[in-house]
Amino acid sequence: MHSLPDKPAWLSRVAILGVGLLGGSVGMSLRRSGIHVRGYSRRQSSCQDAIAAAAVDDAFTDLATACEGCQVVVIAAPVDKIAELAIAANDCLAADALITDVGSTKARIVAEIESLSPATSQKFVAAHPIAGSEKTGVQNACPDLLDGKAVILTPGADTATASLDRAKAFWRQTGGRILTMTPQQHDDRLAAVSHLPHLVSSLLASLLDEPSMPLIGSGWKDMTRVASGDPTMWTAICQHNRDAILAQIDRLSAELAVMREKLADPDTTSLMQWLQDAKARKDATQ
Repeated sequence: MHSLPDKPAWLSRVAILGVGLLGGSVGMSLRRSGIHVRGYSRRQSSCQDAIAAAAVDDAFTDLATACEGCQVVVIAAPVDKIAELAIAANDCLAADALITDVGSTKARIVAEIESLSPATSQKFVAAHPIAGSEKTGVQNACPDLLDGKAVILTPGADTATASLDRAKAFWRQTGGRILTMTPQQHDDRLAAVSHLPHLVSSLLASLLDEPSMPLIGSGWKDMTRVASGDPTMWTAICQHNRDAILAQIDRLSAELAVMREKLADPDTTSLMQWLQDAKARKDATQ
């Protein structure tokens, strides 16, 4: 098991709002340290699934009951629901409680909470664990999913210093390593490393014609793996981070034109150099 820090004395009970793959994995990771984890879902069947998967100790369909007595609330819902749930949770928590999330976008969420509920914005520390899978559901959760993975914290202008300190300690308790940046920096960078790649993966999947399907190999499967992600979740992500993703699409379009020129040139020198540079960049990330 990944080496975890000593559990903070103040941390004993956590609520997970939305116990799917990532929320369930957060719950499992915390239970390794003896932290009591509560789940929340609107459906009783989802609550039962979360308990059966050992992602939570107990689960409720009432948000206030789930949050009662918790020092931390983690919102693992689609990005377009996070602000609403954060504000609702705030009404159920003590003044020194922490609210955080796992959303793949940050700027719009932080701005919505700051404008709608200044009290919530003091407690809220937006977070994004860089961990996950194209699979969904608590049945695919695992306790070590976050071990050694980056967890990006993006505090807003109103975030209390004490809340940020607690957020760092909390996410370290899941096995994550902490990075901090602004919400907009996060969204610009994730557009490049996550959101555009997902759309490109989906584009490649959509280009496949029926006669080619029997010829699929590991390369195509690797390139299109993330296209199996939840379309509803990804539609919300794309809407939240539209401008940054559009900027990356424009960059991709320009680079595709350059690549086309290299391919059309009978002299392969430039194409070979381009492929070598791309290989070196990829190999450096391993």
